[in-house]
Amino acid sequence: MSPRTVLLTGDGRRHRYAAVRLAERLGLAGILSEAKPTEPLGGSPESETARSILGRHFAARDAAEEKFLGLMVEFPRGIPVRTVPAGASNAPETLEWVRARAPDALLLYGTSIIKPPLLEAFRDRVVNMHLGLSPYYRGAGTNFWPLVDRRPECVGVTVHLATSEVDAGPILGQIRPPMETQDRSHEIGTRAIMAGLEALIALLPLYLEGRIRPISQTPSSSPAYRRKDFSADAVLRMERQFETGMLEEYLSEKTERDRRYPIVAVAGA
Repeated sequence: MSPRTVLLTGDGRRHRYAAVRLAERLGLAGILSEAKPTEPLGGSPESETARSILGRHFAARDAAEEKFLGLMVEFPRGIPVRTVPAGASNAPETLEWVRARAPDALLLYGTSIIKPPLLEAFRDRVVNMHLGLSPYYRGAGTNFWPLVDRRPECVGVTVHLATSEVDAGPILGQIRPPMETQDRSHEIGTRAIMAGLEALIALLPLYLEGRIRPISQTPSSSPAYRRKDFSADAVLRMERQFETGMLEEYLSEKTERDRRYPIVAVAGA
């Protein structure tokens, strides 16, 4: 029997897609949808050139998500959906609503940082799908900055237990997305979401049944990126990496380069 779960997620296409996939394979008893922050990534760009670069970047993201995830994705029917403003996932009413669903586990993907008392109420039963390979890149944009740094081997997804220390909880499994030489950042990022959901679906029952043991993360000295670090200049730096053969170079050396950044691999992946 599938575990009974509640999903805490965002309100974008990728979040609705995640809810649909999880509802198909896991017993979703409720969905909490949190609105995205009002402050955009990188703040408000000052120049028209910067606004144009960022507009192009996010338009490409929307196109990639439409291609891979579908044009019109809605939350699955028949499952209670509670919508809350940005940052309200930690409100007392949220905890009451989640408790009323009586879940075996909470699933996190794309919300603001979850804190006590919600974390404490479901200790060791809050599982986060983090877009990034912890602990190599921390903070915000953890599948963006590896591409800026010419390290596509550090792009992936970490499924881990949520703790009070952000994205540092014990790991259940990690996965790198498939990549093709013609891909760009948003194709890779969308493939990562899809691969991460499959990993989460496979790992959660195993964890709840005691068949896998979480692996503590190794402390990292790498800097944590913040939302305000994202900029038009960073987008241009990333685009230049693709233009100068980053993916061809990586895929020709994939085995060796992946070995430099070991992950807790998902069985069968």
